[in-house]
Amino acid sequence: MRDLGGAGAPGMRHPFMWLAVVTIVALGFGSGAASAAADEEDLYRQMKVDVFDGNWPAVLREAEEILARFPDGHAAPQAAYHRARALSRMPGREADATAAYREFTARYPAEALMVEQAWAGIFSLACDGRRQESPACVSTLSEGLASPLAYVSTLAAIRASDTRDGPLRRRALAALKTALTTQSDADIRNEILIAILKIDPREVPQPTPAVQAAGGTPGLPGAAPAFIRMSIFNKAEKRYDLKINVPVAFAQMLVDALGEDDKDDLRDEARRRGVDLDDIFAAIQKSGSGRFLDVDTKSSRIEVWIE
Repeated sequence: MRDLGGAGAPGMRHPFMWLAVVTIVALGFGSGAASAAADEEDLYRQMKVDVFDGNWPAVLREAEEILARFPDGHAAPQAAYHRARALSRMPGREADATAAYREFTARYPAEALMVEQAWAGIFSLACDGRRQESPACVSTLSEGLASPLAYVSTLAAIRASDTRDGPLRRRALAALKTALTTQSDADIRNEILIAILKIDPREVPQPTPAVQAAGGTPGLPGAAPAFIRMSIFNKAEKRYDLKINVPVAFAQMLVDALGEDDKDDLRDEARRRGVDLDDIFAAIQKSGSGRFLDVDTKSSRIEVWIE
């Protein structure tokens, strides 16, 4: 038997031939790994470009290729999320998009920001347009209200303010009032306040003196109006049906939240005094701080102040 490592072995006569072979094989495997990594990075980069361009068919194709070829790669979470986004932009694929969003949240719970955005997508798919009053919308928002993620539960509560489901709105109101005590972002706080106004304007928490002072100094010449204060006194029951103080930016929403009778009385009195409630912001700026409107009827007295 020949000694394959000896001098007589054909093709293996040089003592370092084995080392050369091993090196070549190792380089070959290394090159394949590097090529695979490059392929994943190229696909990921192209997918991001197509997301930016809104080329959703291409995004879907690239995301699915990344997930098929590199299911455990660094780009897999992004691919799974953008796959759901792409599906949500395609008519007739709403059910697939919802399933893809849910699959993403279950598989990648540590991707906090994308998980929050995925739930936003789930809510939009369930509740946009004519689906707003559907059982699917109500059940989806109810699920969101129960989420341990503060952003998700708050977003569900905000969306629930646009529905007509009484039990859901009551749950949402409680969640919104809780969120308002912990939320520091001004834009989100405003969204929460708007949602509370939509559900029940009487439940809007009143601003503290510090918050009110931050909005301006009422009563000073030239000071921009910061808050609108409204009260409705029920003469028959000897109580206030409404006492509320909200930022001027919510003035139109406050008027819209009134009952039809109160709104008609207020609009009639405003018209008599040359005030157009349909352009209430212009009227407030023109009027400045002080008493804005008061309406005295047989059943109630409505007072509106600008501060």
